[in-house]
Amino acid sequence: MAHIEKKMVRTGSRYYVRFMDPSGKRATEGGFRLKKDAEAALKRIEAEIASGNYGIKDAPLFEDFYETWIRTKRGNLKASTLASYENTYRLHILPAFTGKRLAVITPLEIQDWITGLSGKGLSAGTVGRCYRYLRACLKQAENWDIIKRSPCRSINLPRTNHDELSFLDPREINRLLSCAVEPERDLVALLAWSGLRLGEGLALAWRHIDFESNAVIVERAWSYWGGFQEPKTSGSRRAVPMLPILRVHLQELYRSHGEPLPDTLLFSHDGEKPLDPSNVRRDFEAALKRAGLKHVTLHSLRHTYASASLSSGCSIKALQRSLGHASATMTLNTYSHLIQEDHGRSLMRTSALFEGGEGEVILLADSRTSRQK
Repeated sequence: MAHIEKKMVRTGSRYYVRFMDPSGKRATEGGFRLKKDAEAALKRIEAEIASGNYGIKDAPLFEDFYETWIRTKRGNLKASTLASYENTYRLHILPAFTGKRLAVITPLEIQDWITGLSGKGLSAGTVGRCYRYLRACLKQAENWDIIKRSPCRSINLPRTNHDELSFLDPREINRLLSCAVEPERDLVALLAWSGLRLGEGLALAWRHIDFESNAVIVERAWSYWGGFQEPKTSGSRRAVPMLPILRVHLQELYRSHGEPLPDTLLFSHDGEKPLDPSNVRRDFEAALKRAGLKHVTLHSLRHTYASASLSSGCSIKALQRSLGHASATMTLNTYSHLIQEDHGRSLMRTSALFEGGEGEVILLADSRTSRQK
């Protein structure tokens, strides 16, 4: 329990406040000439300990630390990712934590904030993103020894519902293209027939269309915030095989553009600046309405390509390479429910192997891989 002690020194008597700090260690403040000053200090210390504010008067405010932290991120984040961070903080994080000292933010306070976001109708994915961004900031404060421990721990996040993917089938794509307008129509066709992301499609120049190798070369992406930049992941740099329908379409587009120079963009009004993504989305939604189709996003065209590929017998590994996923596991987790399985047929083939029918059986017992007819 906090108390005041009087001590004699060379210059006279002095008063000290003895107490246990929040960590349980004995602490002392003082050297006061007057007892009333020591009593005032005692009341202040007891109030600060009770409120959890003791020892943090010099700790930074959350918003001040955020400004310092986000400046360090600007050099190593893609422009689009940085914009996502800044918008999320402006809309959902700073309004909740501005004015608070870093050291007094508690797990319970963060949990209440998460619950409040869900109560406002934000999706589970949006709430999860808000939490990840806050956690990254507070973890950095811990790493820099500004706070002893990040309060982002044991937080319950809303459950994400993994609904089935919504996309158009090939016949619906044909209806959509018949109702779309140029130049967006050509972009929509490419996205549906190649599985490229919107930013990857907008970044294509004619030098990326390799008719000789029958491939679309993806080596960059374009975003409103960052312009031309590296693709989403290292695996996103790839060569996507052209479907015959896409090859014919691009050959016709190339001729109609007067056989443009290699660095001329495919989807542009002037050949130098890509189409505006907002306008592309607006025209895409208008074409959906004209075609009488359900509402889907431009990204759904990527799922259309994946679905059509799997139904045609494409392997998960080959699809992973075409889509630019980081791993085949990611592709499988996303599209496993679209794989057409004929279990009865596979059972018959397996039985035939054990019965000595046609096929090969690998003998796993041998240290060397051997085969038996």
